Amino acid sequence: MNHPPRVGLFIDAGYLEKLCQDHFAGRADGARTPLAIDFKKLPSVLTKTKSVQIFYYYCMPFLSDPPLPAEQASFDAKARFCQVLKRFPRWTLREGVLERRGGFRSGDQWLMQKRIDVLLACDVTRLVWTRAIDQVVMLSGDSDFVPLVAECQSGGVPVTLRYHPGTAHADLIAAANEAIILTREELVAIALAPRGASR
Repeated sequence: MNHPPRVGLFIDAGYLEKLCQDHFAGRADGARTPLAIDFKKLPSVLTKTKSVQIFYYYCMPFLSDPPLPAEQASFDAKARFCQVLKRFPRWTLREGVLERRGGFRSGDQWLMQKRIDVLLACDVTRLVWTRAIDQVVMLSGDSDFVPLVAECQSGGVPVTLRYHPGTAHADLIAAANEAIILTREELVAIALAPRGASR
């Protein structure tokens, strides 16, 4: 009897957030608003299967010392959101760190995710070589994962990349066994209704 493949879904939260904020955003009251999606439905959109283990890699928002009120509000909102995700069946959350880089002036500084790529690579490699999964589905665009894709293929596990055009490195797209465009329509189909909207 053939069983459905055991799929591991690996979500780069920073990449997904950028898509929702910059590429799939809508407009409300003349301003751009990030697309808010139903995360319970997201795995089936990305993998087209229900037999899936989900790994979500994220960083908490940066806090100054002492934190500004807006920073603290953003941090608290993200903490509440992650607590909800942790209660979802088959979801595993991995937390990296957000570090400030650059000069001493605020205009010369930027924030960078750290440890996310290594956490994801460790999880994928472990699951592939222990035969815990039969297929990898990855939502990311980072060419740092090209060697990881090759490692999966060496272990006999194919890699499907979900990405949006213009946001993923060409080398990563070429390395994957299959590269499938994630469209705005797919995420709009699982969008949450705006607060206060009637259903």
